[in-house]
Amino acid sequence: MKIRDWSSMWRSLDPGYPSNIAIVLWVALAWFCWGGAAGLSVFFAWALTRELDPDHPPSALLAALLATLWGGYSGGLFLLLLGMRFVNRTPGKPARWLDSLVLLALAWARPNASWIAAAAFFLDAILQQPLRRHLAFGAVALVSMARSDNLAGCGLSPQLNWGLLLCLSYLSVCLTGGISSRGDEDGAQLEGSRILSAQLLAILCALLSVWCWQAQGVFAWWPLWSGLFAVVFWRALSYSPRGR
Repeated sequence: MKIRDWSSMWRSLDPGYPSNIAIVLWVALAWFCWGGAAGLSVFFAWALTRELDPDHPPSALLAALLATLWGGYSGGLFLLLLGMRFVNRTPGKPARWLDSLVLLALAWARPNASWIAAAAFFLDAILQQPLRRHLAFGAVALVSMARSDNLAGCGLSPQLNWGLLLCLSYLSVCLTGGISSRGDEDGAQLEGSRILSAQLLAILCALLSVWCWQAQGVFAWWPLWSGLFAVVFWRALSYSPRGR
């Protein structure tokens, strides 16, 4: 029995691509040299950036390198990664029942990040080719937010100003041009509105991490911030006269 029979959110690593071999070796090296948290930070930086910018694999490798500089890690990163795949459907298929139940369980296990699951459910239920059952799943995920203490330490900070600048830069480069990537399973071209919605979900998550926890939020969600910076840098490099 294959994992695809139960889950459509799984994305396999094709060893035919040198970038996939490179990330496996880099994660293993980071894990061995600096510990499990560093290895997870590198992996999630790469994986999240593949969802943020599916057309440019090199930006994901750059994000993995940046994640090595400051090995922050939060359990909410997996919830965000799964939520983004629900929305943008880069695996090529809509979520199966097991995927929905796993995301809902993660929302209840991490009430401070449950809004990510709720947003992913609702977006998947209203975007092109909607999965209507996720309206109910999103409503249940919202209930778990009652146990959240996210807003306890919220406030303005210098880190938030820098975060806003980075996110605006990210939007400015990602809103130029279309999407050419295709789904892993069906080979169909990815829907632009779904890619953009997943990107906005990630940006909101990044900004809330800084608003609520300031510098500590930047550290915990450093893989995501690494991805945002890597996309901006790589796109800027690609569009410069020298990059052409």
